Amino acid sequence: MAKKLHYGWLVCLGCALLLFCTSGLTVNAFTVYQPYLIERCGLTNTQSSMIVTVRSLTAFLGMLVTGVYFKKFSLRNGMGLAGLFIVLGFALFGVAREYALLLGAAVLTGIGYGLGTMIPIAIVLEHWFVRKRTLAVGICSAATGLSTLGIPNLITLVVERCGLRTAFLGEAVVIAVLCAASRLLIRDWPADRGLQPFGAEAGEEQDAAEPIGGGRGLGKAEWALLVPLFLLLGGMTSVAYSHLGVMAVQAGFDAHTTAAAIMVSGLALMGGKFLYGALSGRMTAEKSNLLFGAMATAGLLLCCCTGGRVWALMAAMLLYGSGLALTTVGLTVWAADLSRVGEYDTLIRRFQILYSAGTLVFSPLPGLLADRFDGSYTPAYLFFTVSTVLLVAGIQFIYHRAGPEAKTK
Repeated sequence: MAKKLHYGWLVCLGCALLLFCTSGLTVNAFTVYQPYLIERCGLTNTQSSMIVTVRSLTAFLGMLVTGVYFKKFSLRNGMGLAGLFIVLGFALFGVAREYALLLGAAVLTGIGYGLGTMIPIAIVLEHWFVRKRTLAVGICSAATGLSTLGIPNLITLVVERCGLRTAFLGEAVVIAVLCAASRLLIRDWPADRGLQPFGAEAGEEQDAAEPIGGGRGLGKAEWALLVPLFLLLGGMTSVAYSHLGVMAVQAGFDAHTTAAAIMVSGLALMGGKFLYGALSGRMTAEKSNLLFGAMATAGLLLCCCTGGRVWALMAAMLLYGSGLALTTVGLTVWAADLSRVGEYDTLIRRFQILYSAGTLVFSPLPGLLADRFDGSYTPAYLFFTVSTVLLVAGIQFIYHRAGPEAKTK
């Protein structure tokens, strides 16, 4: 007789659907729209980057209030409301005729992103999974990669045949349906369904089975290094990814090649997250940091020297997308390894807030540099390449001081 599927995996599916909307479609796939916004709305590169900046600012502010917000609304209801903000934001993008309204739409999507991504999802999955937690996070967060699986090509087709308005409004409808399905699946606690967490034996406490928190905690010296590192993290992850579309177009690639490249990056991102989750039990975090950090660095470096060659662009997307697993699934692993027992929720929230702050700080950079260097995004991607090297080196140093092995030294 087949073993019954634990409801925790349906919760994981619900979280994946939400993340597909709040992060995947809102951030990853949105890069396809930016060249069209520049061309059809008469925006400068700086104005295009400011849309990302405004979205990042409101996301950052949203993350700052997640503690109070989810106490008031509960995880399930708060995540559902976050999805509604995304729907309203895309609808406003669809009807916007002025730059101010585009920024207003960025505010709404930023709020949804800030309230509806990895902070609540990591906490929900912690509630539901005693074992296989990292795998669940990897599966769930791989949904952001699914947002680029044919979606960029579809958006490009709809925009060119039916216009920006139709593409944005159609996406708002799709997001509304998916967020509604997500809310139906998600529950805050296993007890809400009369269950125990996945992997818990009868009468066994969760912490006894798999305690979260393997390090000695982060002191002032570690935080002094972590803050600038996470600012760089937000730049080389969210900001660099958000500008892939305009980077490729400015490098001389057509809209369909650009859409295909973004799809490759999404497939690589999805595969990288699955790989990170699968390797988490077989490889130390330090080795994973080096492996995935090297891929991200190589991909960003290739973005600077595609030379109009399609194979170079696709290779850059493959390497960069795969390496980004370090900065998504890896965050939950860092939080677990570097926190004391009982500090995981607080640390993952702080990590996400710092990540969002980095996105905010660096989001204007690509547009400003492009306007300064005749439309070229190469200087920005050189900066992101160096940022990745510094990030990996810094995280390795912090693991040496405060990671799980530090307790035995």
